[in-house]
Amino acid sequence: MENNSKKKAVFFGTLDATAFLVNFCWESLHGLLYHAHPEMPAAVYVPMMLSMAAMDTFCIMGLYCITALVFRTWFWIPSMNNSSLFFVLGLIAAYAVEYLSIFIFHLWQYQSSMPVVFGVGLFPLIQLSFTGLFSVFVARKVAADGL
Repeated sequence: MENNSKKKAVFFGTLDATAFLVNFCWESLHGLLYHAHPEMPAAVYVPMMLSMAAMDTFCIMGLYCITALVFRTWFWIPSMNNSSLFFVLGLIAAYAVEYLSIFIFHLWQYQSSMPVVFGVGLFPLIQLSFTGLFSVFVARKVAADGL
């Protein structure tokens, strides 16, 4: 029983840490495709990327929990069904955030080098889905058997 609790803690700790690190890297790289980001001093850019990675991590944990509720298991093993749900939910969440941020609140703009799909940037659109599923796979691997 204690060993299983430890594996669960390792799973969620790894999921959280992996999501944060992967999203920090993703944000830092594709952030260069937004206006004003390339000219920002590091003292402004790095804290902003840390904040964005933290928000992405929170969203990924939410997507994981929604998927867990739908499939009625907190420790779902990635399959076609639950991975597809997670992926689609990630696309919907990312599209909503980008659309609102660009067209409603005017928080940022893309440079011409950003590929755009349905009015929003391709890289931010796929970010939560890809980085989230990657984080789930890594967490499952690290926590290994017993979940």
